[in-house]
Amino acid sequence: MEKYRVGMAFSRQFRGSSPLGHIGVKLPVYIRLLTLCEAKGWEVYVLTKKTYKGNGIFEGSWRYLDGKFEKIKTPVKIDLVYDRCAGIKFPSEGDDSLIWINRRDFKILCWDKWKAYRQIGKFMPKTFWVERQEDLPAVLAKVKTEWVSLKPFNGLKGLGVFIGPKYKAQEFKFSKKFKHYIAQEFVDTSGGVPKITKGFHDIRVAVTNQKAVWSHVRVPLKGSYLANAAAGGILTEVDYTLLPRSIKKIVEEIAEKFSQKYDDPSYSIDFGVGKDGTPKIFEINDQIGFPRWEMKNRDKFLKALVDNFESKLNGKNRAKFL
Repeated sequence: MEKYRVGMAFSRQFRGSSPLGHIGVKLPVYIRLLTLCEAKGWEVYVLTKKTYKGNGIFEGSWRYLDGKFEKIKTPVKIDLVYDRCAGIKFPSEGDDSLIWINRRDFKILCWDKWKAYRQIGKFMPKTFWVERQEDLPAVLAKVKTEWVSLKPFNGLKGLGVFIGPKYKAQEFKFSKKFKHYIAQEFVDTSGGVPKITKGFHDIRVAVTNQKAVWSHVRVPLKGSYLANAAAGGILTEVDYTLLPRSIKKIVEEIAEKFSQKYDDPSYSIDFGVGKDGTPKIFEINDQIGFPRWEMKNRDKFLKALVDNFESKLNGKNRAKFL
């Protein structure tokens, strides 16, 4: 029986005595995932894209075995990589020498908010492309809500975002880090969600194997409309069964669509519920933020990831005999 090599890859160069020294308070959750992979009989590695040479080969890695890390200097050929590198430069285009979670075309979809809007726009706020700073007044004239959200089309962590009245948006200066923006009609989430939260919010649902496996609500700090953790948003785990049926219907439709088109990816969807009770998707994320150790659905989420890995490895093995 073939023994698969499975790795979790990061973007930074590893230093010191542990490849996960940068993780912080969620380190036990990452270790738990590696342990669950090891229990499948796989060889388990922590990787950095800095040592990737192509064709599935990493010249420099850390083997995880029996709760300890061992630095491996000889080349290792990996069968499946769980990619924790933000961005779309890794893997390079056309590299199908191993199984990537997630595939590059899906990562691009999540990275490009305008591309996502063209695919699932019926579930999102009305969105407009802003090619250049000087195009902003003409675009704002098309926005029907009194407030507007301006976002870099490829931004992360709430960086370079404006949320506020349109008259103030006229004065907003695009961040030099981002070439293009999108403008979205504002979704007023101040009415909250029954049984979940009373005010402004952002609900995130993690999806793996076409199923919701973990969800939480993020609430912005007082005076802010940004619920991102990087902007100080407060995160609380919520029971998925308590979410409105309207959100669940969207999750089910998106999950089926993405599974067929992008080889069953693992991702999260961010929702806001307007005062009329209609949920809207704010964005999709190929990088799922892990639960904290004490959260109830931690293992449900981690085991779903491992099941996803296993199904893809088994699919690879079957393909050899077709």
